[in-house]
Amino acid sequence: METVTTIRISFSCVEIVEVHICLLIITVKMKYILLILAAASLFEGIASYKCEVDPGTTDARLRKKLFCGKYDKSERPVKNHNSPITVYAHMDLQNFDFNESLQKLFLNVWFALRWKDEYLTWNAMEYDKIEQIVIDSEDIWLPDLMPYSSYFSNNLDTSCTTPKCQLESDGTVKCVPACEYHSICESDFTNWPFDRANCTLRFGMWVEDSNQVNFVVNSTNAGANDVNTHNQWKIVSSGVKTHDTKMPSPTNENTTYPTIVYNYVLERHSGSHCASLLAPAFVIISINFISMWLNCERRERLFMLAGSIFIHFTFIENLYWQIPYNGATVPSFLIFFRDSLVLTVLLMASTVMIKHLSLKTVEPPAVVSGFVVVLTGNQLGQMIFGQDGSTSGEPTPENGHLNNAPAEDNSGDTVVLVGEDRLESDAGGSKKSVGKSGAYRMIALVVDKCLYIGIVVIYTFM
Repeated sequence: METVTTIRISFSCVEIVEVHICLLIITVKMKYILLILAAASLFEGIASYKCEVDPGTTDARLRKKLFCGKYDKSERPVKNHNSPITVYAHMDLQNFDFNESLQKLFLNVWFALRWKDEYLTWNAMEYDKIEQIVIDSEDIWLPDLMPYSSYFSNNLDTSCTTPKCQLESDGTVKCVPACEYHSICESDFTNWPFDRANCTLRFGMWVEDSNQVNFVVNSTNAGANDVNTHNQWKIVSSGVKTHDTKMPSPTNENTTYPTIVYNYVLERHSGSHCASLLAPAFVIISINFISMWLNCERRERLFMLAGSIFIHFTFIENLYWQIPYNGATVPSFLIFFRDSLVLTVLLMASTVMIKHLSLKTVEPPAVVSGFVVVLTGNQLGQMIFGQDGSTSGEPTPENGHLNNAPAEDNSGDTVVLVGEDRLESDAGGSKKSVGKSGAYRMIALVVDKCLYIGIVVIYTFM
């Protein structure tokens, strides 16, 4: 019997503890609820300007007259509801940033809006000459202008959606909220590293159509004239325009809504890109020109071309990590060095072939020999295809004679000595046949110089 009584007492204690815990939880929740209700009532009292209290100042009397009557902020502030209300808009860009990997433009702007509220007017002489007051935008009608076709900031400042506004005695309302917007951009990497990005930001009305609200922009630019403080990107042009957008309705009637479109064109201006890309590119091209100027029989030419191929690979690998991966266009800079790499490989192969051509000892065709004589037998030809280091008076290993030394016969005509044989004029004025190894050496020289001229032309138009 005692055991049963003890158990019942224990259960009773547990129930009492549970009841106390429940009461404690209810008490804490009621405190939070009371705090929330108190804050809401305080906010409501502030928003209503304490209409139930007699105003003690002229400013409070004016506010009570404006907002404690029949003013309805959900209606357009026009007395003739068949006429649209005109809203003047102007965006003043403060600063910006551009994320090229996401193709997103970040804008910090002052978005100025101005319209006339026909229900919020007063006679300044009746209120101690008060011409204007500062009001909360939550207590008046606002155009439901919202951005679309763009990214809206997740951490948007409340001043953008609920700004303080200035109200004048004639009903003019001026609101200048500070806002942050994200705009979608389309990048063109054709001229990279001087590429451009075209960014568009659209604003439109969600409820009122074009018959109810009319937007007017104050200028044709997008307020970006003096904003070029970015260290890499520069706004080269900006514009703004308004138009009506047709939207389908449930009644199958196309309703038009006013739309404001802001456009910004950005161009990259980066000194680091110029220093790290343009200067090495000029050096690489110069190596190709210098190597092709050397005699094809010199080993230095092959070494320089081989080094140029290696530098091309390294440079293209560096470009791979710097060029953005997005975008539909391929940079011309990358295409140029791709073609330059292929061209350098062809130059190296042609150098080997021209070198073997110069070492041939068989007799060349008469047509080829005559063509070479025509090209090199005048001052212009000697200026273009003039003697190089291997044929300018140095003995050849085959016969020890001078190559390409001019000689004169008895008649005073100048002739060109080629290899171990010569182009001589006898007393009757007839010419002997062109020599073997020296003729091919001169043919190789002509082909090499023509190749150099072709390379210069190709690089000029690449």
